[in-house]
Formats: sequence, structure tokens, C-alpha cells
Amino acid sequence: MGFVIDDDEVSLNREEHLPLIGFYSVFKELKELEYEKVLVLPCDVPLVKFEVIKFLIKKSKNFDCCIPKWNDNLLEPLHAIYPIKNAYETARYNISLSQFKLTKIISKNWKINYVSIEDEIKKVDPYLLSFKNINKREDIKILEEILNKIK
Repeated sequence: MGFVIDDDEVSLNREEHLPLIGFYSVFKELKELEYEKVLVLPCDVPLVKFEVIKFLIKKSKNFDCCIPKWNDNLLEPLHAIYPIKNAYETARYNISLSQFKLTKIISKNWKINYVSIEDEIKKVDPYLLSFKNINKREDIKILEEILNKIK
């Protein structure tokens, strides 16, 4: 097991932590280790179902990238599989332009499988717990209510 520290090359001298900087650092490290793809997940979703991970891996076959998408077209770029080399290059370019929105690393040149959350992922995660963020105490209460209904 190892840890990846944000790359000094893109240090922003900011107090805030930007997900794109973390992505870039991981892409760079994994590229050097010659990995081809990476599954990224947010740290604030403690109930990600293993079935969802397996589903995304299966859906990424024959594609460069696999990204969950809501029916209103919003993407979940923190629950996706990315092509490391291409994502590294795109992330580095966007950082140089000070464009930190995660969806900016998605290239139109990639073969992307957008997987419907409501129509497909919900079949393996009926309550969509894999997408429930826990950032505040209120979020824990909401999650407890959902879990109590499931029991």
C-alpha cells in the first residue's frame, strides 16, 4: 500500500484542496507505474456498494472512460473510471489554464460509456447509497433514516 502526495509541480499556494489536483497527482503516479485505467471514488461516500464498483468496471470494458450520469445529464466524475495517460495530460493542461472543474478532464476524443444512475446503477444499488455524501451531521441523520427504512 502506498500514498500519493499532491505533486509539487502543480502546487497552487492555496489553503483549499481541489479534487483536480488530487486526480492529477494520482494520474501522474499511476502513469509512471504503467497502469492503464483507474477507478476514482470520493472519500465522503462511506456506503459505496461493491456491486456498483464491479458494475462500473464491467461497463468500462471496450471504453476509455465510464462515468455515471443522472437522467438530468449531471455527471458523477468522482465515481468514474478514467484512462490514466489521457486523463493525466488533460488534467495537466487544465491546471495550466486554472480550470479546475473535474468534468473538464473528460475529453470529447475519448470513447465514453455514460451509465445511467437511475436506469442502470439503481438495479444494483436500489437506494443509491453509493452516491450519498456525508459532509455534515445532518447528512448522517438523513442516512440513518434511509438505513432504518431499508431494515
